[in-house]
Amino acid sequence: MDEQNVIGLETTEEVDQIQIADDVIAVVAEIAALEVDGITATTAGKGDLMQALSGKKRPKGIKIEVSENEVFIDLGIMVKYGVKIQKVCKEAQEKVKNSVETMTGLNVISVNIHVVGVHFDKEQEA
Repeated sequence: MDEQNVIGLETTEEVDQIQIADDVIAVVAEIAALEVDGITATTAGKGDLMQALSGKKRPKGIKIEVSENEVFIDLGIMVKYGVKIQKVCKEAQEKVKNSVETMTGLNVISVNIHVVGVHFDKEQEA
């Protein structure tokens, strides 16, 4: 059985416990990033070999590190040809940070965006 990292959150009740898996945070980050106009996909970079070898069914190109109630996110993306990359990345950072913090209650320390490719429309190639 695969071991999965989870973060425990304190609640006001001593008996209750909330745990959020890293994979859940990764899915929230992926969905938020894909909502940004100009991003076509999340994708693993060449340096993401360990994720490919581990066989985990985690969203491609997303690395989550959690310590205490803090989250560090690395996100590989493909952008649409012709977009302003800096603007798209800044918007993605803000959207991912806001979505993860709103949905999980965790403090997002950093969202690092790695542009690993450019997507060309079939019509533009012709």
